[in-house]
Amino acid sequence: MITSAEPIDLDTLRIRHEFILVPDRRASVSQIAAALDIAPGHALTALESLVAGQFLARTPDGQYVRVIRAVSN
Repeated sequence: MITSAEPIDLDTLRIRHEFILVPDRRASVSQIAAALDIAPGHALTALESLVAGQFLARTPDGQYVRVIRAVSN
């Protein structure tokens, strides 16, 4: 069975890559926007899509952090 999924934006992949390279990274929307040279609104949309996909979480102070899950045997 073939299912379709929402297309993944290249900038979303770039943000995901940043958090894979540095798993304990904490960054705000403005920091991600500046680091990747993208508009803050676009950075926010991409970050929130990664939160919705449970790859990132947003802290109460507005920072984004990677969600690390324990691997069970």
